[in-house]
Amino acid sequence: MFSLKEEKKNIKIILGITCLVFFLINVFSIIKYGNSTLLGNLSKPDNDDVKFIRSAWTLVASGQYIYHNPGISTVFMMPGLPFTLAFFVELFGKFGGITAFRFFQAIMQTGSLYLVFLIAKKIFNSKIALAAVIINALCIADYWVTNLILTESLFKFFVLLLVYLSIYAIEKKSTRYYVFAGVIWAIGTYFRPTIATFPIIILIMWILRKYSIKDMFKYGAIVAAIFCLMMSPWWIRNYNVFHKFVPLTLATGNPMLQGTFINYDQTTRKTDGLDYSQFKYTGLEYDNNKVEMEISEYRLKNLVPKHPLEFLKWYTVGKTYYQIEAPFIWRDFLGVSTLKAALWHNLILIFGLIGIVMFYLNKNRNKMGTIIFSMIIYFIVAYLPFYAFSRYFYPAIPFLIIFAAYSIMNTKEIFLEKYHKKLSQ
Repeated sequence: MFSLKEEKKNIKIILGITCLVFFLINVFSIIKYGNSTLLGNLSKPDNDDVKFIRSAWTLVASGQYIYHNPGISTVFMMPGLPFTLAFFVELFGKFGGITAFRFFQAIMQTGSLYLVFLIAKKIFNSKIALAAVIINALCIADYWVTNLILTESLFKFFVLLLVYLSIYAIEKKSTRYYVFAGVIWAIGTYFRPTIATFPIIILIMWILRKYSIKDMFKYGAIVAAIFCLMMSPWWIRNYNVFHKFVPLTLATGNPMLQGTFINYDQTTRKTDGLDYSQFKYTGLEYDNNKVEMEISEYRLKNLVPKHPLEFLKWYTVGKTYYQIEAPFIWRDFLGVSTLKAALWHNLILIFGLIGIVMFYLNKNRNKMGTIIFSMIIYFIVAYLPFYAFSRYFYPAIPFLIIFAAYSIMNTKEIFLEKYHKKLSQ
């Protein structure tokens, strides 16, 4: 499944060199930039990354999981990243642990690159898979993400591994692969709750593969049981601390509220004619989340009837554009400007879309390719109700890259075929 024994020697060599160079560049970037890539301030945590670091430090020091407020237990963020970072902090110290974690992310990013090859090979062939790896290795955003203390790197790895295992599970109707996929699904959810609804994709694939109701129930029950078993420590902890069942997090209020502002223009709050004085913040995470959910509902209830077309456009095309318009990189990095990074990103978008069209026009296509197309749509749709931007589309980029590689290699084959026909004439 993960072996390259049957691959041609030249494919192995090029793949190995590409992955090695990718890893070494990541290591170089970690040494070169150090903590200069932090998005927030460690002395006064004001961004996700430094809050994750403070959470990890607190976990090591006291065993308490906090996020926004020191001393107050949180259910605002899934615990995957803080607990993983805490492991490295325990081993290497406060700052040494941060560096060690970045090296771990470099390994995981390289693993993701290998998974891109395996998925593309499974759906298409080795040449397209190798092209996808090379295209991916030229994405400067992947080196940038390695240096960030955010969920993107590890979450992307688990998403790719989940998709790869799911392809085998669906094709072979193998309980073993469904078990493995269930484990990875739960682990991925511990890093970001977005993937919790992944079974929707599996249901689509089951229908396309004409699974019987009996098989759907059988495999669904197995995976659900594994998921519940692995999530139970989080559920028990939340119930003990907050005295209520919290399956994932209570962090949807602020992203949902920000998402109600068209083009994220919050200055309209002063002129929209709504009375916000009825909503009172308390400073507590749980209460504030509830208030922001109520404000979101209040805004949509009162503003959508007044501007239906504007909100329809915003919650479909508008937020989709904000997700896909640019790569997830916010500064020049390793000598590559954000402009050049955006250019490469746009080329991937263009060739990726062409690849999707070519794929569905091909009557002999591998129908399992629908799973990677579905993942692109999945990540777009999942964030439409909330604040959506390039960071959240990052895990979907590898799937778009696979389609881009398919379109490029397909176009190349068509061109060469026409060229040889002319020569033979």
